[in-house]
Amino acid sequence: MKSLALIAVMLCLAGIPAAARDVRFQQLDPHRYQSFVANWTPEDRPFCAVLRSAADWNRVLKPAPTMGGTRPFAPPAAFWRKHAILLLARILGAGDTATVFQVERVARDPGALRLDYRFAPTPPASSTMKWYLAVAVAKPLPPVARFREDGKIVCTVTPPRHP
Repeated sequence: MKSLALIAVMLCLAGIPAAARDVRFQQLDPHRYQSFVANWTPEDRPFCAVLRSAADWNRVLKPAPTMGGTRPFAPPAAFWRKHAILLLARILGAGDTATVFQVERVARDPGALRLDYRFAPTPPASSTMKWYLAVAVAKPLPPVARFREDGKIVCTVTPPRHP
């Protein structure tokens, strides 16, 4: 009888989803790099990407050389050996970007990495700009990344398998 009860409890617990585990991360400052996110469509939706290598970075972000500019265009090559970047971009009215994206949590769900953040767009303006949130996390990554804005999933990305 005890065996049947134990089996019943185990079967019940098997249906309960595993709790998400917090993941250490570092938010990167877009002002640190002299780069901009390439165009995407549709522009009224967020753009999401998982960058696992310098090649991924160069595919998504383009260098913005300027006279007297001394900032790097991308993270150094050594960065990519141990880290990847979750990147989310939006087109906003030109303005103060200090509080546009607020990271709440990066968590590992079963089979996925999830970035939870708050989005507070700049007010409408006579011009627009691209702005991005970049979060560095340790490799290896699960096969799926989800971006959750204000509690709602806005992107699910399944990056190609490569180092």
